[in-house]
Amino acid sequence: MKQVDITKTLEELEGEGWSEPVFSSGLVVRSHELRKKPLNEFNLEDLRLLLQQTSLDILLPLALERLAENPLQSGELYVGDLLCSILRVDKEYWENNIEIKNELDEVIRIYENARETVDNYINKYRSDSL
Repeated sequence: MKQVDITKTLEELEGEGWSEPVFSSGLVVRSHELRKKPLNEFNLEDLRLLLQQTSLDILLPLALERLAENPLQSGELYVGDLLCSILRVDKEYWENNIEIKNELDEVIRIYENARETVDNYINKYRSDSL
C-alpha cells in the first residue's frame, strides 16, 4: 500500500486544486473546503463525505485503518455510516485494487466477529431475563 503524507491536503497530494464551486450546495462547498484541509485533521464525517465522490486511493486506506479499531465508527448520519459509505464503492474499484479490498474484507471480518459475540450475549440475556 502506498504511504501517504497525512500532513498534506488532497490538493497537495493530487497536485490539483479545484476552482471555486459553481453549485452552492452544502456538500459541494464542504467538499471543496475539505480538499484544502490536512488529512491528519480529518474526522470520520470528513472521510464519509469525501468517500462519496473523490480521492478513493488516498481516503479509503485512512478510513479502513480507523474502522479496523471499530467497524461501527460513524460520521454524523448513523452508527456505521462510514463503513456503509465504503461498501457503496463500485465493484470495479475493488476488482482493480485487491490490496485495499483485502483490508475491507478484514474490517468486515472484525465486524462479523463482534456482531456474533454481541448476539450471543444478547441471546443469553434475553433467555435469562424471562
